[in-house]
This record gives sequence, structure tokens and C-alpha cells, in this order.
Amino acid sequence: MRRNLSATLVLLAALTGLLGSPGFMAAQGNTWVGINLEQMVNAARIRLGDFRMNAALELTNAGYDSDVYYGYLEEAVPDFTFSAGLPIQVLLPLSKKVVLDVSDTPQYLFYLDTERERAWNNSFQGLVHFALDEIYLQAGLESANVRRRLSPELDVNVREKRDGLNGLALWQLSRMTSLALIYGGAEFSYTDAEFLGENISERLGRREDFFDFVTYVQPGPRTRIFVDGQFGTYKFTAAEAANRDAKSYAFFGGVEFIPRTGEVLQRLGIRGSVSLGYTRLDIDEPGVPDGSGITGEADISFEFLKKTTGRITFSRGFQFSIYSGASFYLTTRYGAGIARRLSRRSSLNYDFSYTNNDYPGDSGFEGVNNRYLNHALSLNFELARYLRVSLLGTFSQRTQYANDPVRNRSFIGLNLTYGYSRVGMSAPVGGISR
Repeated sequence: MRRNLSATLVLLAALTGLLGSPGFMAAQGNTWVGINLEQMVNAARIRLGDFRMNAALELTNAGYDSDVYYGYLEEAVPDFTFSAGLPIQVLLPLSKKVVLDVSDTPQYLFYLDTERERAWNNSFQGLVHFALDEIYLQAGLESANVRRRLSPELDVNVREKRDGLNGLALWQLSRMTSLALIYGGAEFSYTDAEFLGENISERLGRREDFFDFVTYVQPGPRTRIFVDGQFGTYKFTAAEAANRDAKSYAFFGGVEFIPRTGEVLQRLGIRGSVSLGYTRLDIDEPGVPDGSGITGEADISFEFLKKTTGRITFSRGFQFSIYSGASFYLTTRYGAGIARRLSRRSSLNYDFSYTNNDYPGDSGFEGVNNRYLNHALSLNFELARYLRVSLLGTFSQRTQYANDPVRNRSFIGLNLTYGYSRVGMSAPVGGISR
């Protein structure tokens, strides 16, 4: 946490010293990512000379939770809770072709009675964008220290530390075609919490590295078709978990429907992305079963009636297991939703999702499914350009085994955002992390 804060202060000090640089010049270039970069800089709400900034106070999930452990314990543990965050994004064009992009989000988790779950979190990201005529380059680092629900297997809060580096190089071959090379690497470590006698840090502490080669074809201004080949490696930190070291080979294809950065989404008929493919997870240890299957992500929204938007979501991918007898499991999630615009500044949303896990056939955990069924209803108000409030209600059900009694959880509360949240941009992202 202290290292994240120190890094943020150093970078902000450097930005302050650079405010005397020449006047703002938009990032340009003839690549589609460079154009999106310029739109992101121009969409920033707070401006001071060359300095561009977005900042907000976010109060999320503030209300009553009927079971803060999501049915993980035998008895429900109700409590009043909220999380308060202060996301800050700083954008500084260093020249016509180079932009520095720094984001930091300190957050506090509060529980009224369950004091041991209270925690401070922090997430930091720093990026440098280079938008040349036909080449776009990006280099960055990230560091997160977050206490969160770790996985469907373990619905208790565990502190996860993540430190990573990433890089991107895109070449715009023509108006329609571009090629991208992507690298992402991260180290994961955990507190010394235990689960069924297993040390979580020893079971899951690891380093991941991924390399992607992506080809894009853009037949129109709002649609991009892509194919992506990916290679990944997983190296576990503890000697006791060395039999989990693995390599992954994946191939994905899909399409993206992307609005301009900062554009009003209600004006678009369809938006989102679909990425589907095949992944093979090859465990290095002989005799340990490998995994393979259809994987991918989809998140598509479409306006099918006036003022009414539908949404379909899907995700399917491999995750490493906390259980000693199973190296991994396959998580599948389906979802759908509908949103109705009640007025220019209000809307009503309903979302439904279903999630389950599948373990290898000879792992001894074939009967474990960790099924979740979730219903969420929200009434949203934009009270001002800088003030948004949502009233929330959720109801979920969980079973760990097929014959388990159903465990229910409900939540009622609100979300509030005061200020201007971080602005993102459309850029190549490897694998199913789109």
C-alpha cells in the first residue's frame, strides 16, 4: 500500500513540474487507437493548462447485506456495509505524439459489526502512449493491493497483491487492417489465510505471462473484426505448488462494436464485443490432467424497442483451484438484462446471471459445482452532470453441491458517484480480457 502511494505521489509531482510545458497539442496519428487516445484526452472533464483530470467520490454497495459471506458459512452473517473510493485519472500530453496516463484508486471497505472485514485497498496504473503516424505503442505498469472475495470456491475476503507490466505495439497497415503484438505479465501473492488446512498463498501465489498476436479488420467506423492467437505461462511461487506450473495455448475470434470515447450510448443501436475461441491448458507435471475447451467472453447491448435496451453476457474460462486435489476448474457464466429509460435522467435496470464451475473428471471434485443464481434491480438517477445515484436490490442463491440446500442472500442499498469517473479508451487487449 505504501509503495503504491509513494509511486502515485512521485508521478503526480512529476506531472506538476511539467505543467509549464508548451500548450496542449492533441495526440494524433493515423491508427485507430491513436484516434481513440485523442478522444479520451479531449473527454477529460477537469482542465488546467495541459493538465487533464477526472476525479470522483464513489460510494458503492452502501446498505444492508443479509449475508456478507454469500452463504459460505453455515449461519448467515448479516451486516450494514459500504465501500468508499476516490478514483483519480491524470492525463498529460507531453508532446503531439506522447501522452502520460496515470490512475489511482484508494478505497475503504466498511462493515458495521464484522470489524475484521474492514480494509483499505489501493489500485494504481501508469501508462505511456505513443501515437505515431502508422504505429501506436503503449507501455505500462500496474500495482494493486486489494482485499476481496477471492473466487466462487472461497467466498471470504482475502488480500491479493498484484504487480504487473504490459506492452502493446500496433501497426496500421491500411485504413481497414492493423496488426498488434500484446504482452501482459503479473505476479500474484496472497495473505497467509488458510482454507481446509491449505495455505492460500502457497496454493495460488504465481507469475503469469501472456503474449498475443492480433489481426484486426475494420470494415466500418463502428465495427472491428479480429482473430487472436495467445500463448501463456504460469509459474507458481511455492515449491509445494510446482506441480501446477502450466502453459496455455488459445485462439480467439470475434467482433467489437465500439462507440467513440465519451459518446452517449443510448444513441447507438448495438454496442459491446464478442470473443470466442478454444483454450488448451497444459500442466507441466506428468500425470496431472490437462484442460481444454471452448472459452471466451461476450457482452452485447442492443436497443430493440424505443427507450428499451437488452443485454446478453457470457464468459467461460479456466481458473486455478484452491483445492489440493484439483489444479483448475472451468467457470461458465450466462447473463441477460433489460434497461428502460424512464426519462432523460432516469432509468430502470434488471439483470440476471447464472454461474457454475466444472472440475476435471478424475479430480475427486466432480460433485462440486458452486452454482450461483443472481437477480439485480436498480433505479438510476442522474441528478446533475457530476452526481449520479442508483437504488439497488439484489437476490441470489448459492449451492456448492448438487444436493445441497439452497442458501439465499439479499442486499438493498445504493450507489452514489459525485464527480467525473475515469475515462477509458478502446485499445487491443489480449485473450478473453476484452
